[in-house]
Amino acid sequence: MSDHQDEPRPALAGIPTPPARLQTIDKTVLEAQFQSLVASLDAARAANDSQRCLTLALQTHEIELEIQGRMLRDAQEALRISRDHYVKLFDDAPVGYVVFNRRGLIRSTNLTAAGLLGHPRAQLEGCPFKRFVIGAQIRGFLEHLRQVFDEGVTPPRVCDLVLHLRDPAPARVVRLCSIRRDGLLGPECLTALSDVTAEQEAESQRLASDRLRQSVLDALTSQIAVLDANGRILTANRAWRQASSEHGAYDDLREALGLNAGAPARRVDDQPGEAVLSAARGIREVIQRKRDDFSIEYPCDTAQGQRWLLMRVLPLEGEQEGAVVAYLDITERHRAEEEARRARDALAQVARLNAVGILASSLIHELLQPLSSAGFYCSAATQLAQGPAANPGRLVEVIRRIDDQVHRAGDIMERLRAFLRGRKMYKVSVALEQMLKRAFEMVLWFASDRRVQLKLNAPDGLPAIQTDPVQIEQVLVNLICNAVQAIDAANCPRREVVLDVIPSEREIELIVRDTGPGLPAGRHEAVFDIFESTSDSSFGLGLAISRAIAEAHGGRLWAESSPPEGAVFHLILPVTDRDDDGLDDSFP
Repeated sequence: MSDHQDEPRPALAGIPTPPARLQTIDKTVLEAQFQSLVASLDAARAANDSQRCLTLALQTHEIELEIQGRMLRDAQEALRISRDHYVKLFDDAPVGYVVFNRRGLIRSTNLTAAGLLGHPRAQLEGCPFKRFVIGAQIRGFLEHLRQVFDEGVTPPRVCDLVLHLRDPAPARVVRLCSIRRDGLLGPECLTALSDVTAEQEAESQRLASDRLRQSVLDALTSQIAVLDANGRILTANRAWRQASSEHGAYDDLREALGLNAGAPARRVDDQPGEAVLSAARGIREVIQRKRDDFSIEYPCDTAQGQRWLLMRVLPLEGEQEGAVVAYLDITERHRAEEEARRARDALAQVARLNAVGILASSLIHELLQPLSSAGFYCSAATQLAQGPAANPGRLVEVIRRIDDQVHRAGDIMERLRAFLRGRKMYKVSVALEQMLKRAFEMVLWFASDRRVQLKLNAPDGLPAIQTDPVQIEQVLVNLICNAVQAIDAANCPRREVVLDVIPSEREIELIVRDTGPGLPAGRHEAVFDIFESTSDSSFGLGLAISRAIAEAHGGRLWAESSPPEGAVFHLILPVTDRDDDGLDDSFP
């Protein structure tokens, strides 16, 4: 109820003013009296009492008018409250509302729009809106109004426009969302005015950040691209774009990723190679988060010739699926590694030639023995073939012995040829005992000429190992010859070199001990450097190559002193089960 319900109210049209006494009665009591009068009226009608019926009808009508009046007043109050409520909502809305006529004059605004424009509403009514727009955008605003008031478009369409306001300061950026409607004075433009200054600044900062990031990417020499979840390029740096335009660097990869489904079919011989297919699989697995990263090296044919590329793939951080692909041109590194490999092979060849030079006299002695024996047997065969001492039965045996000596000389020469041959490591299954025996035979005469005794301490039943026997023999020959030379150069009274063999389940340890002067203090690692030598007759390559061979076999080689005399070299070789390696070849 209104706070002024006790004040006189004007009579409603066609409704007489009820007596003042009824206005003081509570609504519930009044409704109860109305129901009671209606019942009494029905009873009077039933009794055919016209006088009473008239009186009761007047009283009922009075109460009914009072009830209807109260209901009408309540409805008016509710309507006023609702109107005030929606007016307040309209004025205080977070979006500004402006009504324009065809010429762009402001008819009305809410408080939010007035605040955006920086003037009271009373001052804005009838003001041209273009005075708030920077000069370069006035034409755009007028075109916006023309589109809104285009009556040929039915139903009216919503038109959007972004403007920069020059008044008030600082300048604001607003979005106009307008539609035509029918007003009391004819068609008018209702516009929702939104302040998008913060959004524009954020977008400007994002664009600036994107430009900065792109500038950083373009400054990198590596080819970098960002891919989406489907493997399509979102952005790429200058190096990537240049490489792609010059020789289609991404074409094969895109084909392998399945992104050229709509392209004409390629010839079978134009299909991407296995390296490109592997790269595509790696990219898909990184995008799908099946692996944390991926890298691969493979060659690429360009107009400048074959280039080697290192591709690395990392996933995008955050919720967005995708990957960053980086190509690094490693052609120079690859060439350097190839040159280094060739240099190592050449050094190994030089080391072998150096070792043969040292062993030349021993090999001559070793070859002279079978050749001398063969000559002696030839003389005997001549006597057994003719004359009074002819004996055909014994002649066959002598010829067989000649053949054995010739084969022995041939075996010696074959081992020498294999020792001198520059080749890649080829592992075969070889009996360790036979390999040690051959190495000892190659240095036996060298040690004997220098009065150095060689000893081999090895248990029975040594296993076969997977190795390159020529290279391991080279290591043993180097170690033993170095020990013999050290003893002879120092003229040591005790002249002995011992090779101890210590087998275990997973590796074989070969220990070469000598009774020479030992290694210089603090030079245990330096002796393995290339061109590091304590002998005038050596190039200083033997130990460096020996360590490289040991490490290539998955083993180790190091040196120790052995007070009070001599040096000790340890060679560790892994034991690989023949069945596990799957090689059936054996060294003859």
